[in-house]
Amino acid sequence: MRAFVAIEIPAEVREALTALRDQWRQSGARASWVRPENMHLTLRFLGEISWEQIEQMAVRLAAAYAAMPALMLAVRGAGAFPNRRKPGVLWVGVQALSGDLAAVQQCAEEAAHGIGLPPETKAFHPHITLARIRDARQIGALPELIAAAEHFDGGAFSAGAVSLFESELRPGGPIYRRRREFHLSC
Repeated sequence: MRAFVAIEIPAEVREALTALRDQWRQSGARASWVRPENMHLTLRFLGEISWEQIEQMAVRLAAAYAAMPALMLAVRGAGAFPNRRKPGVLWVGVQALSGDLAAVQQCAEEAAHGIGLPPETKAFHPHITLARIRDARQIGALPELIAAAEHFDGGAFSAGAVSLFESELRPGGPIYRRRREFHLSC
């Protein structure tokens, strides 16, 4: 099963993200736009893992997260990987107002390593993906729209849980199913 660990985004924040995504869609860029229900903050992509590894991951995450305080997160700023002139992934940033987001992410990384996955090679850059560019030659006015959203404020929210998701790839876009939820302490 293809899986990942993430923090879910509440409806009111998804509404702000959807409005920004819809502005960016007007650019004419050829992109795969993320559906609002699929917007999330990925802590660790796991790739293809077995049901046994899912169960092992769940045990590790439940133990680690039970002792960690809830987070207050702000959705701020916008950009593109690798950069706005040559965008591949369009994103909105996430920062911790309280709690230790880096420690929450590190728990997911350690659990993944504990079930036999190799360490993540990329540094953690907390973000919510809004689109993936399909044709870098057809981005229209996207660089200017990204620059205009540099100080985007999508609001703040309390993150009291981390979820383990299954990701099923389909021609119409991925389907995400929450398989486990791990509550952070209050």
